[in-house]
Amino acid sequence: MSNPLIERLKHFYIYVIVWLVISILQTILIILASDLKLYVAIIDSLVFNVLFAFLAVTVWYPIRYGNPEGKLSIGIVITYLIVGVVIITGWLYLGYMILKLILIDDETYFSFLNDSFIARLATGILYYGVTLLIYHLFIYSKELEAKNLNEAKLNLLVKESELNVLRSQLNPHFLFNSLNSISSLTISDPEMARDMIIKLSEFLRYALKHGEREKTRFSDEIKNIELYLQIEKIRFGEKLIFEKEISKGCEQGLIPNMILQPLFENAVKHGVYESTEPITIKMSCESVAKSMEICIRNNFDSQQVARKGAGIGLRNVRNRMMLIYGRDDLVHVRKSENEFEVKLQIPQI
Repeated sequence: MSNPLIERLKHFYIYVIVWLVISILQTILIILASDLKLYVAIIDSLVFNVLFAFLAVTVWYPIRYGNPEGKLSIGIVITYLIVGVVIITGWLYLGYMILKLILIDDETYFSFLNDSFIARLATGILYYGVTLLIYHLFIYSKELEAKNLNEAKLNLLVKESELNVLRSQLNPHFLFNSLNSISSLTISDPEMARDMIIKLSEFLRYALKHGEREKTRFSDEIKNIELYLQIEKIRFGEKLIFEKEISKGCEQGLIPNMILQPLFENAVKHGVYESTEPITIKMSCESVAKSMEICIRNNFDSQQVARKGAGIGLRNVRNRMMLIYGRDDLVHVRKSENEFEVKLQIPQI
């Protein structure tokens, strides 16, 4: 970030005008408080104010590089005090030297100059304090602008993520396969077809009902997962085995809605669908130190050629966890020779 007082032409013009106004007001005060001539008061005011206008520009650099975030601490305050002593001492010394050169024969002025030392010191402290305040206001405004920009980007990412969530929530293949199974069952087993329609409608109702909510209870999410697996079990029969081990502390925990659905879909798609042998999908949940650890694992037939997919499901889970909790270490994936495991850590704060 360059010096905000001079980084734009508009800021520079405002800066110059402010110092001109200060110089005019100070000239008036000097005339009212002394017997000095007008041109002497103007010279005095211009010398000291122009000097500080230049020195104020240099104050930005210890702030910018020593305290870029604009936060105050004991070390920063000490640094500001040291810089203030240097700036004010240099300002007074240079001002006195320049005025002695310009008004070398004016004894009345030098008497006034010496008598006004305390007032000038107080003025220098005020100038320095206001300069620090202005620079910090610039820093805070820049941080607020950056924060608003990041929030706008985050909202855009959330919207994009929600679109991906909807894609993974209502997997077209699952829906089409379920409808085809229902169609076949209407002839061979009408009662089972009716049962499957009821389960499918309940599953879709839950997906649509909770689609816009950020979090839901783990117990509700599991009921919907079981509905999904019951529908798939009608297709796969004994090939699909589901086992769960849930501690009592998990049931009332809050998790992102439909966050588990893509993981179970992957287990069915890449495990059950590809295998000729029974595939077991195991889910466990434990409550651990202000968080829930949910583990979903399934075996698979390593001899079968794996189905290619867009990878939307797992990627979408990672993105949603990052957006909701602001962490990228909450999803862990492990794949062995014949087992695939996904572990989620869900903060409960």
